[in-house]
This record gives sequence, C-alpha cells and structure tokens, in this order.
Amino acid sequence: MPAPDPRVTLRLATRSDVPAIAAMHLASWRATYTAITPPEFMSTITLEGRVKRWEAAFTPPASETTETTVAVDGQRILGVCSFGPRREPPDPGAGEIYSLHVGPGSLRAGIGRMLLDNALVRLGARGLTTVFLWVLRDNANARGFYEARGWSLTGEDRADDRSGFPIAEVRYAIQQGTANG
Repeated sequence: MPAPDPRVTLRLATRSDVPAIAAMHLASWRATYTAITPPEFMSTITLEGRVKRWEAAFTPPASETTETTVAVDGQRILGVCSFGPRREPPDPGAGEIYSLHVGPGSLRAGIGRMLLDNALVRLGARGLTTVFLWVLRDNANARGFYEARGWSLTGEDRADDRSGFPIAEVRYAIQQGTANG
C-alpha cells in the first residue's frame, strides 16, 4: 500500500467540521453500500441525517467519551474515524471503533490505515486493551482491510435495524499491540 500523501494530516475534529464530515460520509456510503444494501434503505440516507448523526457525536453525553479524528489535505476532509469505549456490552477495558469512512476519491491511499492506527494508539493511551468494531457482513473490501491489519471475527453477528431495514453486520476485535504494520 502506498504511503499517504505527505500533505494529508490527522487532527481532532470539531463541531465546525460536521457539515464537511457529513458530506464525505454520505459520499462514502453511496459509493460503498449502494451495491450491498437495499435501494429503499439507501434512499433513507440523506445529508441532513448524516449532519444530525455527526452533531450527536459532539454533544454530551457522547462527546464526553467519543473522539473523532479527521484526515485532511489542507481544509478538505478526506476521511473520519470516531471511537471510544465499547458500547454494547459496556466493558471498562475495551474500546470500539464506531465509524471509519474514507471519501471515495481517497480510497486505497493509506488514509483509512492512518485513521485506524491513530485510533488504536489513542484508545491504548486510555488503557483499552481490546478494541471492537462492527462492519457490514457483505462489505468485502472493509472486511479484507481489517483482516489484513490483524483484526479477527469474534463470531458475533447482528441484523442492525436501520430505518426499518435489517442490515447484517459482523463484529471484529483486535488486541492492542497486534495490529499489522
């Protein structure tokens, strides 16, 4: 995998980034999930809905434990990663990647890897030794990405109800210090 463009940097996201994060997130969803989710479901995913979702990440109580980082080239947001303590079931020693998305024009450029590695370091600094994430079962590209980085299936799956559509997901985990470099 090529090294990311040296102009790409990571920083903590702020509430003022929400519109740009939401637009990039929507573009990522449309590029990635259109082929693997029902069209009726995809029609429910809107920019307004993405803005509300990201505003929630910067509002208590979520903002008290959630960190969100963005990959930027100048002022342009290329990717986002949101993470914090494991939510379901709560576990004081475990972290969770809540969201990792890279804009469609920036895929396979090392940005997802930068964001994920940074999240693992930041979670490790909190003392969270095991990290979990959910990924759409049919998202072969994302699953291959995580598996190549040392993540393993936990054997857990769920049909996450999203706007009335059950979307199949599988859970992955990694022990801190075992990510592939």
